Amino acid sequence: MIDGNPNDFLISVYSGQDTVFIFQDVKYWAQGYNISNGRWYYEIAQYQPPNDKLLWSIDTDSIDKCLNAFLEACIFDGKKFWNAEKDIQWVDSLLFVDKKTARCYQRLAGSF
Repeated sequence: MIDGNPNDFLISVYSGQDTVFIFQDVKYWAQGYNISNGRWYYEIAQYQPPNDKLLWSIDTDSIDKCLNAFLEACIFDGKKFWNAEKDIQWVDSLLFVDKKTARCYQRLAGSF
């Protein structure tokens, strides 16, 4: 992964945090959230250049299924995440991931 650690990236994805990344010169926005009745929704949309189509989405009954589906989806030019991660740039990798709670926090200037 360019500009970040792939495992920290997946923690960000898993936690549903808004996650911005670049793949093949296109910027994407990923986000996830709990909708209703225990359902979880996750989506990846093209951000720049603008496009109204979602690259990928899932609506399922567990957050674990969302992450597993993301890992199994061939959404990176026909590749799964682990086969493409070396070509993915994590734009907001200046997040600190608390591995005990899986919460993401933005680093403050000078806190590295």
